[in-house]
Amino acid sequence: MIVRKVTITVMKKRRSIIYIVICLAVCLIPFVGMTFARTDSTTENRRMAKLPHITEEGRVNVGYLSELGLWFEDHFAFRPYMVMADSLIQSKVFKVSNMDTVLVGRDGWLYYTSTLSDYLGTDVMTEKSAWNAAHNLYLTSEMVKDRGGVFLLTVAPNKNTLYGEHMPYYDSKIVNTTGNMELLEAEMEGFDITYADLFEVFENEQETLYLKRDSHWNNKGAVLAYNRLLDELTFDHETYETVPAIREKNEYGDLNKMLYPIDFEPEWNYEYQKDDAYTYVTDTESVEDAFIETANESAGSSLLMFRDSFGNTLLPLMANTFGRAYFSKAVPYNVEDYVDSYHPEYVIVEKVERNIADFADAPPIMTGPLVEINDDIQGNGDTHKASDGLNIGECEYDADYWLFSGRLEELKEKGSVVYVRILTSDGQSHCYEAFTTTDGAYDNGYMLYVAKDNIVSGDVAVQVLAKTGGTIELVAEESFNTGLIGP
Repeated sequence: MIVRKVTITVMKKRRSIIYIVICLAVCLIPFVGMTFARTDSTTENRRMAKLPHITEEGRVNVGYLSELGLWFEDHFAFRPYMVMADSLIQSKVFKVSNMDTVLVGRDGWLYYTSTLSDYLGTDVMTEKSAWNAAHNLYLTSEMVKDRGGVFLLTVAPNKNTLYGEHMPYYDSKIVNTTGNMELLEAEMEGFDITYADLFEVFENEQETLYLKRDSHWNNKGAVLAYNRLLDELTFDHETYETVPAIREKNEYGDLNKMLYPIDFEPEWNYEYQKDDAYTYVTDTESVEDAFIETANESAGSSLLMFRDSFGNTLLPLMANTFGRAYFSKAVPYNVEDYVDSYHPEYVIVEKVERNIADFADAPPIMTGPLVEINDDIQGNGDTHKASDGLNIGECEYDADYWLFSGRLEELKEKGSVVYVRILTSDGQSHCYEAFTTTDGAYDNGYMLYVAKDNIVSGDVAVQVLAKTGGTIELVAEESFNTGLIGP
């Protein structure tokens, strides 16, 4: 009896040792495998962490250990396989996602997590913020028109805005059915902005035109959007109604790649049987490139398009239609530089619904429109001598521009605008209308870009004028020397 107990005890110890050894071996695999199977690429829509250095610019990097941990999380051996195994267990068994960026919906549908606040109606812009966005779009549109171009705005709907029936259990959590897009559309009615409504055309289609396992529309959806845009511009174009489209199961969605980095599951898409007539002028690697220029000898007119990833499938359609086309993904948009450099006849701004708040917090880089102030000006500018009333510096995105910005109590109400008057030492005086901006919880900001060529070097006096109702008030003033401010 005693011998049996000893034998059982020994066997249990052996099992425990074997279990511990297996656990240690599994834990060591990501470390040991770094020598021959390090992960150096990802299917996730983000940049991988870089290997940190103990010293940076001659100083000890105090964040080295934390940065090293982030680097290891991205690069440990066999990471895609481990992520894949975890994803399969989480999504197939528990019907949830192990990726912060992906939502697992019903019937095999996947959604981009960043669209959830739009779907639930949380984190909605204020009416003032929506007005700021519309006002900034109007100033952009007017600049394009002043230079002889035609401006068009369009917004690509979030997938769950059109196909929310496949979302997971979030239906009961919807708190507001009026979202950012509805607010922006309402505010744009007060401005002269040409807008192509894609929500309406997609909602009128019986066929599903977005991919189940991707965040974007399929190729047939891209053609629908393309036709809507060019119809709004009254531009003669190929509609693709008579172009054959072959249905093929060869599309690997971005969300699918994020969630299942090894076993990509293809889905159906359409391939239009039409040869491309354009060529790339830029050294283009893919439609994901930040800036692309195309040429088409068989077509005329020119296009400048500011776009995001929804523009990837629009790009070849547009390039086949315009003689010269320029596509930029940079934010903020460098509108003035591109318009003055390429002189496009048409300018299209395309942005996905989840990012339309950018119009209020990241206005394009362009010199504000010149205005004449003939009204009586009240105030003396003493109220806002503090730094939040007027900040002056170089534009961090383009050193050819000065940036004047701040937050003002006078901009709390919709319709309140800011003018910045610049008086130079040679007696010149120019007054510009500024963008009205939103920054986090504050929607009473302003920004004005002015090309440095517009301001003579030397001492400059800056006055900030706020117009509320019919009253114009001097609310801030400052002096600076153009040679003493740099990056």
